[in-house]
Amino acid sequence: MTDTALTDRWMTVIRAGAQIVQAAERRLSDEYGLCTSAFEIMDVMAREGDWIRAGELSARAARSQPQVSRLLAQMVNAGYVERRPCANDRRGFDVRLTASGKDLFGRSTLTMEELLRELSDASPEVRGVLGAQVDRLDA
Repeated sequence: MTDTALTDRWMTVIRAGAQIVQAAERRLSDEYGLCTSAFEIMDVMAREGDWIRAGELSARAARSQPQVSRLLAQMVNAGYVERRPCANDRRGFDVRLTASGKDLFGRSTLTMEELLRELSDASPEVRGVLGAQVDRLDA
């Protein structure tokens, strides 16, 4: 235990985040063949709703450009994402979720909601970090 409340809180967030990521990696991989980075990239695209620059995805998802490019190539090959050359910069490209990608993301989001509730029930750290949101959903 540390001597400061902020450091204690930060460590709780770190531990809760690690628990969530580890469980999410297993569940998303087992059920959908996704990693948490791909899920996060799909989340950014879903929130955008239409075409988005691949470079913008990297910034919004807090992932490196090479990692985003690799995951996008996999998702394009799987039929979850479509890409086109950027209209105003031919060096880049725009991407968006396909209907299949939107369906996969919707199903995996429901799974994540279920997983987060389970973790919140089982872990004091996760409950402490997600508590207010989980309490509102349970009401």
